[in-house]
Amino acid sequence: MTTHGHHPRNDLALAEAALFLAPQPLTRRGLAKILGGVAQAYVDQLLEDLKERFEDPSRGIELHIEDGRAQFRVKSAYVNEVAHLAPQHDIPRQELRTLAVIAYNHPMTQANLIKIRGNKGYKHVQELLERNLITSEPHGRTTLLHVTRDFLRHFGLNSVDEFRFHFPTAAEENAEALARGIQMDDDDEDGAVAHGESERLDIATDTMSTDDDSDTSAHELANPVHRENSDHSLTPSESENDTDDEPYIKPSEEVEHG
Repeated sequence: MTTHGHHPRNDLALAEAALFLAPQPLTRRGLAKILGGVAQAYVDQLLEDLKERFEDPSRGIELHIEDGRAQFRVKSAYVNEVAHLAPQHDIPRQELRTLAVIAYNHPMTQANLIKIRGNKGYKHVQELLERNLITSEPHGRTTLLHVTRDFLRHFGLNSVDEFRFHFPTAAEENAEALARGIQMDDDDEDGAVAHGESERLDIATDTMSTDDDSDTSAHELANPVHRENSDHSLTPSESENDTDDEPYIKPSEEVEHG
């Protein structure tokens, strides 16, 4: 472990503080600037030191480094118990279901989403755009919806494929519902996601259920078994060809596709 006691301040501690407070992953260049314009090679050494330090089993968080960006995140073993404390814990149940449908079918046209979720889907799309959990772009007379890297970060995922991996039947069920023109029916009124809910609801079943009255909690989306994956891009699935007329929703910041 490298020590930096000869510096006028503890650069390792400063880097840790910056990563803790940053709302988004920090780039090497950004950290170098915070540290007073140090060389990026020095930043790399600091990040490696921090990563090693937080690999200790006594730590509940870890340093995740991807594409030259670094951020702290909760270790997968503790996600279930603390996910309700995350910034997105207040997503209403119906909105969370809509988000799950988009993630399963990513990328998905808004027209096809509305066929599954009904007209309430328009409102959900707007709210998810404002949360920066999805983006939209023109696609013929409809729009194409993508989940964002913020979605992956908030729910502790490395890729959309990882999301599908844990709920493998969901995409097929959604496709079948779309083909039959089935709409998912939420009988209950929208409610904020339950805090500390103990029972885990299977999204693969819940997203296509028409009679389930259970609350859905954020930790259902934040419960991956992390797998090593060298491809962290948001890889599109088959795109839908749909020409239904519908309002175009202006996209937020576009997702960079690898």
